[in-house]
Amino acid sequence: MTIDSSSGVVVIHDMSNDDYHGERDHISRSKAHRYRGSRGGRSQRFEEVEGRSLFSGNASTDFGSLVDAMFEAVCRGDYIGSVAAFPPPDVLTSNGQRRGKKYVEWRASLPPGQVEARVEDFERASDVIAAITEHEYAAELIRGTTQTQESVFWVDADGHKRKARCDGVYQNRYWYDLKTTSKDLDDLRHSFRRFGYGWQAAWYAEAAGLAGCDEPGKFPFIVATTNPPYDVAVVELTQDSIDEARQEIRET
Repeated sequence: MTIDSSSGVVVIHDMSNDDYHGERDHISRSKAHRYRGSRGGRSQRFEEVEGRSLFSGNASTDFGSLVDAMFEAVCRGDYIGSVAAFPPPDVLTSNGQRRGKKYVEWRASLPPGQVEARVEDFERASDVIAAITEHEYAAELIRGTTQTQESVFWVDADGHKRKARCDGVYQNRYWYDLKTTSKDLDDLRHSFRRFGYGWQAAWYAEAAGLAGCDEPGKFPFIVATTNPPYDVAVVELTQDSIDEARQEIRET
């Protein structure tokens, strides 16, 4: 899929995950962060020549995708179970494994917005969602959500084609995002640096402004732990951290 943003900013609502991630003409924050600093040339050559991504999904990212889908359902006022798809027994192997032609065909037939889930993962994700809705600030963000999964494509001042996609828009004022972690909340400082969430705050604030938000400089993260007791925090980075990230983005 190709988006032509050469003539201005393109804002798309309700774009599917597959379409957003399948659009290759614009660069995302997460990909740009892999090229940061002195790693840039080596990282890019590795991906382009070897044809391999530096990041591959795993059980944790699959679980995070399930939580994301259930969170979006809550913001829409839908039942969280409506986004979870459980494979019927007849598409599994005789010993219950998820492979083979029947399973592949079943998975390919899932409608947009549905995520394959295991019962145990759905139950744990339900606990995560419950903890988020019980957090005062996070619950306020959910109540004030006017749009989920807003996607923006644009060309920045230096001519780079960029894209961003948030989990939620709060009262058309600013964007916010949901993050899940298996670590304790005390580890947030290291996780935010490691995964480039300062970059995300700077990158997404620019996109939110282009999408017409009134307070694009504000960008809270809802952070939910994925293990009992499912602690939740709402975190905002300092302006100094965001300014530092903007400089790193320009240098990259």
